[in-house]
Amino acid sequence: MKITKTNIPDVTESNIDSSKQILADNIIKNVYPLLDDIQKSRDDKINTIKVDIRKTQQALKNEKETLESLMVGYKRKKKASKLLERIQSLINAGLVYDSSVKHEMVVLLKIIDKLPEDKLDLHLSKTMHLLSKRFAR
Repeated sequence: MKITKTNIPDVTESNIDSSKQILADNIIKNVYPLLDDIQKSRDDKINTIKVDIRKTQQALKNEKETLESLMVGYKRKKKASKLLERIQSLINAGLVYDSSVKHEMVVLLKIIDKLPEDKLDLHLSKTMHLLSKRFAR
């Protein structure tokens, strides 16, 4: 039998604890760089995902603000459209030919795009009142 000399320390009962410690240190020294690389790549992926999430959240926030502004504009246009339909009904019914109503409707048609929401609601209720008064007879 051939005996070869190695760097592995001989283990005896007297130095078993220190041998375990040395062996553990050698294993950690050889395995740690692998684990460190894995951990770094995992951290890089997590950071990339976090950045992507932030970008997506910002894009969603911008889209939400855009949609909210479009909805406000849509509601306003819908009210103006409804008001114009009611004015058309007033014209068809012959109620606009009264001088006071005619002047009010002309002014209203000129400034309909500049009116605030509450004024649009007021004019919608007025025209509805005029229409209901006319058709109630």
